[in-house]
Parts: sequence; structure tokens; C-alpha cells
Amino acid sequence: MMCAMPELQVLDRDTPLADLLAALARDGGVIVRDLLSEGAVRAIVDDLSAGFDAAVPGSKSGMELWETFHGPNTVRFCGLAARSRAFVDHALLNPVFTAMTDAVLSSAGADYWLNTGQVMAVGPGEPAQYMHRDENNWPEAVADGREITLSCMFALSDFTVENGATVVIPGSQRRPSGLIRGIETSPDEVAYAAMPAGSGMVYSGKIIHGAGENTSDGWRYGMHVSFVTGWLRPEEASPLVIDRDLAATLPERARQLLGWGSYHADGGGRTWLVDFEDAGRLFD
Repeated sequence: MMCAMPELQVLDRDTPLADLLAALARDGGVIVRDLLSEGAVRAIVDDLSAGFDAAVPGSKSGMELWETFHGPNTVRFCGLAARSRAFVDHALLNPVFTAMTDAVLSSAGADYWLNTGQVMAVGPGEPAQYMHRDENNWPEAVADGREITLSCMFALSDFTVENGATVVIPGSQRRPSGLIRGIETSPDEVAYAAMPAGSGMVYSGKIIHGAGENTSDGWRYGMHVSFVTGWLRPEEASPLVIDRDLAATLPERARQLLGWGSYHADGGGRTWLVDFEDAGRLFD
């Protein structure tokens, strides 16, 4: 007798926050429909079209591990806040995703900031990415029972099993902490984040996941946005890309998430200062 393939719960963006968080806690990931409106998707894609055209598939690191991880036929680029105001307004400041992040990361620190915002466009024939955990970016900070990062994979085009929808192992966020760099899976333990454009999969930094194999003849366009607790260094050096003049045009909360603000720990510690004052005072 064949076992049914696991499925992530699919909820609407106006679902009560408590229900969204319950689904996230149970499975490690939850799909939220219409997280981006049709107009927001169109505006973001229009803003980023030049980046798609200019980007070269594959990793530029020269490191075998990263080249395998990034995939030879996957386009990635970052600095999205510098490329798209629509990204800032609709993704970086997305009210549903940030409300979930407020709740999930509140136990890890007093605040959080952008870890990375990046396009992940998976091309035809791309093999499945090896399974991993996002929290392993910060191995020294990982601890059982503590979330240090939360991510959302926004679908800028329809995600299907055939075109490489993200593969996750529901419930794997409860497995003991530790480095995951490739893992054998069986069909009865994995779920696919198949979802229409505008949806988003919000997922734990502890869940084991990876991009699926693209067996179609088209591209799968996704946008990964993740936050990390404020006392850790992010993957992306946003203030080196978002200069002070551009930051001055953005809402205050966007500036803080992009590194143009300081971190004030609940215990009184203050970091990322300018002349011992909050970096936000640069915009007074």
C-alpha cells in the first residue's frame, strides 16, 4: 500500500496570526496564498528584469561546494532593495511575513534584520539542490529550541513539482540541531511547495529543505527573503549596496532592516553604532 505524500498546509494571507504560527510550528513551513498581490509581483519582476538579463547562471565563488549548492543552471542575485522599491514595499516590509518573524524571532533577541533578499531562478534541467538547513550559516549560534532565522520563498512564477518547487521534510525542524549537507530522503517524507505566483512559503531555519529538480522546459522564478536575529552578522552586506542617499528615501523600518540602524539588546548592550550613537541618527 502506497503512503500519501506529505503536504504543507496552505492558508490565506488573512488567516489569524496564531493559526499561521501553529502551522509553522507543526510542519516547519507553511504556504501563504496571495502573500504578494498580482500587481506587486508584476512590479517586482519589472524592476528586477535587468538583473535577470544580466545574471549568469552558476556560482562565481570558484569553490566546489558552493558551485554544487548554487547549481550550474540557477540564476542568483542580491541587492534587491537597491534594484526595486517594490521589493521594499511589498516583500521586505510584507505585513504577514514580518508579523510572523516578530513572533518567531522574539525569543532569540531584541530585534532582527535582513539576512538576504535574493532571486533564485531555477533553469530547465537543473538537478535537485542538496538538502540543508538555513541556520547552519551560523553554526556557533545554533541551539535546540531556538530559532535564529526565518525565511520566505516568494513565488514570482508558479511553482510546480516539475519546475523545481522547494522540497521540504515536514517536521524536520524538531530533529536535533546539526549540520545537514545532503540527506537521503524517501517520497513518503518530503513535501513540495507547489504554489501559484504571489504565494510564499514561510519556513523555519531548522527545517531540512532544498530546491527541487527542474524537469520542465521553463524557468522557476523565486525570491528568497530571510531575516536573522540582530546580534548575528547577515549573509548579505546590505549597507555596502544600499548607500546612505538611497536609504534616506526608505521608510525607517526598512532602513533598520537593511543595516542602517543599531541593535539594542534587552540586557543593555548596544552594537552597530556610529560614534556611540544609534546609526538611525544619521537620518535626523
